[in-house]
Amino acid sequence: MYKSNLDVIEFGKWNRKILNIYWLVSLLLVLTEVIVFLVRPPLNRQEACKWLMLYVLKPTLMNTILLSVTEGIYRIIENKYKEKVKYLVMISSTFLVFNVIYIHYNVTVAYTVFILPIFLSQFYANKRITWFTAILNFLCYLIIVLLYLPTKEAGSFTFSYTDFYAVLSLMITAVILVLSFNDRAKEIMEYLLLTHHSKNELTIKNFVMEFNSKIETTTGLYNHKTFYEYLEQLICQSENYRFPLSLAVIDIDDFKKVNDSYGHSLGDKVIKSLAETIKINIGSDDYAARYGGEEFAIIFTDKDEDEAFQVAENIRIEFNKIIIDEMKNEKFSISIGISEHSKGMTMQSFFSNADNALYKAKNEGKNRTIISNLY
Repeated sequence: MYKSNLDVIEFGKWNRKILNIYWLVSLLLVLTEVIVFLVRPPLNRQEACKWLMLYVLKPTLMNTILLSVTEGIYRIIENKYKEKVKYLVMISSTFLVFNVIYIHYNVTVAYTVFILPIFLSQFYANKRITWFTAILNFLCYLIIVLLYLPTKEAGSFTFSYTDFYAVLSLMITAVILVLSFNDRAKEIMEYLLLTHHSKNELTIKNFVMEFNSKIETTTGLYNHKTFYEYLEQLICQSENYRFPLSLAVIDIDDFKKVNDSYGHSLGDKVIKSLAETIKINIGSDDYAARYGGEEFAIIFTDKDEDEAFQVAENIRIEFNKIIIDEMKNEKFSISIGISEHSKGMTMQSFFSNADNALYKAKNEGKNRTIISNLY
């Protein structure tokens, strides 16, 4: 679980940053050597040239070659072998340290810098990378102690078995600490993920509960209560932001005969058919609700009464074409009343205008759409 979760972390930009830090460290090492040269007691020309060659030019050249090779390999593998880039970064850090020891072999405390790459491996929180880095640094340490130091003149450095074991102990301690940090990071990651998942589940449950409280189950449209909540809010927004707002009130014609003749189950099919027709024809910013038994309402946002009329007519015409298998000879129709909100109009007046237009449509023969201000 932990490994797969870490895999989603994008290390690419951080690998790049670490390599940039290596270049900066290399530059700081050069500047440090130059400062040491300037503050130390004066040397004759030959000694000064030898000192600058050994402690400035040589390490600068070594580090430049190392980092240039690292950069070249990095550019080749960074996209195709992302996991291997991590190992490349750790190898580069180890050889930077190796270069420091190679130049300053006579400074006993300098050997402790072999622990730095081990601590740096904690960045990836990966035990394999930590072990790889630790083993690589230990081998480099052995190469320095067993193969490089014996080539130097006796007396040019002091290095004892005590020093060897002290540095080795520090490296082992660094590995133990980093592996412990990895385990702790794993625990924290799993806890955070568990907490995150729990919160997500709770959020989803709350969303579902809130959604269900607003939706009428038979049609999937908003219910009566939610319709009034949205209508009130949208009226305020319409007045504040000056966008048109229209309302359509819809009633299925002679629906009582449908229930009486075919029963409530087929009556529900008729209601669902109308709900689907409404959903198909309204816009994403419009709000449709089942207002009552066979009554529906649509709030049209950013549509004036003429635009609302056109959508309502499309719904009416499409619903006329509905055929229900168990009621093949039956045709259905709806009557619709439309009202456009004007500044200062109350919610009650707004709805009443549309409702009055609906009753006029009923009285004039049904199966028609009427706009309130046309009569």
